[in-house]
Amino acid sequence: MSDITFKTLGGEGPDLVLIHGFGSDRLSWAGNSPALMEVARVHSLDLPGHGDSLAAEAGDGSPLALAELVADALDANGIKQAHLLGHSLGGSIAIVLALAEPARVLSLSLLAPAGLGRGIDREFLAAFPELASKESAEALLQRLVSKPLLINRFTIARVLEQLDRPGAREALRAIAEGVLAQEAQLGDWASKIAATGIPRLVIFGGADQINPPDANALVGFAGRTLVIPEAGHLPHVEAARQVNEALTDFIKGVGV
Repeated sequence: MSDITFKTLGGEGPDLVLIHGFGSDRLSWAGNSPALMEVARVHSLDLPGHGDSLAAEAGDGSPLALAELVADALDANGIKQAHLLGHSLGGSIAIVLALAEPARVLSLSLLAPAGLGRGIDREFLAAFPELASKESAEALLQRLVSKPLLINRFTIARVLEQLDRPGAREALRAIAEGVLAQEAQLGDWASKIAATGIPRLVIFGGADQINPPDANALVGFAGRTLVIPEAGHLPHVEAARQVNEALTDFIKGVGV
């Protein structure tokens, strides 16, 4: 049984599960969930060490371990099949889950996913759990976006507040180590998704500094691809309207 926080946001239609990225939480989908609820019944969750799931066990912190927790959460909430939407770390978790249980995955929508980029920014993963000042947080977080003004004082304050909650830094360190330990495997797992026949959409920001898109990996993934030139590692935040249109059109096209 998974004890990660899992919330149903609303909407009607097939189930859609949103899986956030490293250092984020389920609130990161605020600019996307209203549009997605027009085509699906939308659920979001907090991964261990994030948001309201600080007490949840992360295992060894790897995408494989986290995918097992997400599968448990789906089971606990009676979700037998779902579209999966994952950002960055969440994208790699969605890939792992789709390979392990392809019959339960209606489609994959992946935003800047680990496994389809040219390499994860190891310095970012190592530095994030150690952030302690507004200045260091601002400098690091600005690497996530192409428009630095998006990293405002409210964003910085929220990140530091989350990091100072008991157990947060330790959990994030474990997850960072787990991701890097499986980084080489992530690309191999992503390349095997095409054989499952699962419909798939990948969206990258062309200005992504954290996990730049890998053209060769995307060809092998053989899904629908959208690269937004002006966006960084957070395309769903920086180009929400464009991303929402792509996601809703894709999910409607898949059907059930």
